[in-house]
Amino acid sequence: MTQKLKRILSLALCVLMLSGVFAVNASATSVTSDEAVAWVKSNLGHRFGGGYCVDLIEAYYQFLGEAPNDIAGRSYASVTLPKGWTRTKGGIPQKGDILIYTNGYYGHVGIYESDYSTYHQNWSGCMYTVQYTGLYSWRCYWGCIHPNFGDDPQTEETGNESVSTYHGADDKPVSVFAAAELVPDSPLTGADSGAPDVAGASDTLSSVIGFFTVLVKGLAFISSLFGKIIK
Repeated sequence: MTQKLKRILSLALCVLMLSGVFAVNASATSVTSDEAVAWVKSNLGHRFGGGYCVDLIEAYYQFLGEAPNDIAGRSYASVTLPKGWTRTKGGIPQKGDILIYTNGYYGHVGIYESDYSTYHQNWSGCMYTVQYTGLYSWRCYWGCIHPNFGDDPQTEETGNESVSTYHGADDKPVSVFAAAELVPDSPLTGADSGAPDVAGASDTLSSVIGFFTVLVKGLAFISSLFGKIIK
């Protein structure tokens, strides 16, 4: 009787462990896109780090529960992403996405809320977090990074099939970036569309394969325990 009770408890523990694995792999962050933008807004006027654009993005990574990168703005076009995040060259950003610009030596990064509402540091000489209400896309707009927010539909491949559709030449900017940051020019015309980041996709595939491997092994173990309990 004691041995059977131990087997039953072991079975229950296995089920809990498997459910925990599923919960961890479902979403890397519980933060929603609305909460992410609300966090940025709450920090308007605040200076992160040295006040550069990348300092804001490093703080944003930490808010989303990820380790920050100590890199230049333009390097976000190629840096390895956290699991579940996607990057699209020439993509149409969604709320909370990180915008990447590859102008100049350092490039620039910002955070997107809408086409006419984005957030930056080192903007027009302002070394603190500010909101910009001009059009987000320029000739040097490279693309965007989409974190896997908690409100993303699990069946949606967010950002993986973006089409580069941009506003026309009438939507010219009314402000300028500081030196070594984004220099405004004519908006994109949709010619520089691109494919999703392959490295990010392969990381996601590896995670899925790893999860199902653990699941199969766990189910096999549970099946063997059931067999012993029945005996």
